[in-house]
Amino acid sequence: MKLTVLDKFSEGDALCFLCKTSLADYVDGLPENFREFYIQRGIVTNRFLDNLWDTLSAQRHIPPIVLVGGQTAPDLSPTKDFELPADFKVLDGLQRSHRLKEIWDTVAYIENEFADDLSLNVPQLTRQKAIDLRKRGINPQIFQKALGAHREGNGREFLFRRNTIWLEVWFGLSEAAQIQKMLVLNAGHKSVNIKHQIELIFWSRFEKLQAELEPGKVFREKDKSSISYSKGRQQGEYHFAHLISAFVSLLDGALVTTNAEYSADQAFPGERDPDETLLDVDDRVLRAFAHTVAALDRKLQTDEGVRWLGREVVLVGIFGAIGAVARSGSEGKVEALQDFDAKIPQFIQNLNLHGFERWRNNLELSKVNIGNVNRREVFNATLQFLKGKTQGMIQWGNIGEGAADVAS
Repeated sequence: MKLTVLDKFSEGDALCFLCKTSLADYVDGLPENFREFYIQRGIVTNRFLDNLWDTLSAQRHIPPIVLVGGQTAPDLSPTKDFELPADFKVLDGLQRSHRLKEIWDTVAYIENEFADDLSLNVPQLTRQKAIDLRKRGINPQIFQKALGAHREGNGREFLFRRNTIWLEVWFGLSEAAQIQKMLVLNAGHKSVNIKHQIELIFWSRFEKLQAELEPGKVFREKDKSSISYSKGRQQGEYHFAHLISAFVSLLDGALVTTNAEYSADQAFPGERDPDETLLDVDDRVLRAFAHTVAALDRKLQTDEGVRWLGREVVLVGIFGAIGAVARSGSEGKVEALQDFDAKIPQFIQNLNLHGFERWRNNLELSKVNIGNVNRREVFNATLQFLKGKTQGMIQWGNIGEGAADVAS
């Protein structure tokens, strides 16, 4: 893709070029996998973006899109034009790029493959072809607008080649800096799902967690929402956001709420070198944590137990309590996890999951935050068990108070 440089900006070791190019060159130059950049959330529903056709057809301005061009900036002398390699990534503007590509592909289909039937008006023909269009991955609403424009003589030349777009292209950004910029760039738009934000901060540990939990499967929020996962969890399935919440609760020895404030504190720590990874984790602790999660999952073999472990509040409560024991005693976190591993059979025998569900279903939702109450109850129950204070089955709702600090 050929770009014309309008301005440039330096930020530490990174360099940003403000460029322009034709909309046709941009959309045609998008990599096949441009939607798969791990930083990005999935494609979301947005009524205003879905109406991007109106902006195109009226040749109005499309807001700039931010790209990551690689680690090495081009040498621009003596010209200010340069070719951007085809492996660039979309840092901000994925939703716009997705819809522009949809329109581009639809117009290309009409111009190169579609046999028009002028005996039918555009809405009639669209209804007649709707099933076939969907099979081809074409949105019938976009097709109807594009076919109407085509009959008026307005195709790719009018929609894309006569339009230009501004691009900010960054070179030399570390992964941590890319994540920080993505979160800032999205601050003024439809907010990025908090769980997706947290996953980005912990991304450097995703593959290690997945490897430690194999043959289990770890889902990300963009692949399967935590709500959907919790409702249909199968043994050996884990949600990355849940594992993160449980792990940071283990590290702090408290109930940590991974909310927007926590995300901002981790992503923008102030004095830390921005090129550092966003989280510094002891791999020994991470491996021991994954081993305990898998061991607990293997022992909870009933449908009720499998669903119970699929709740974030359960994992946070259990591992927050293990961390609290490590924090208050002479053992480290690895030793505390190993001690819990040895006690898992007795812990499960004492769980009384029927009692947990009865207690949970009797909570008055109008008077309590059910998530906080559940976390604290599991925390206290696990803490009492680890301290040897549990006699027989856990009596949910009648557990003595532990030191269930809540950190946000």
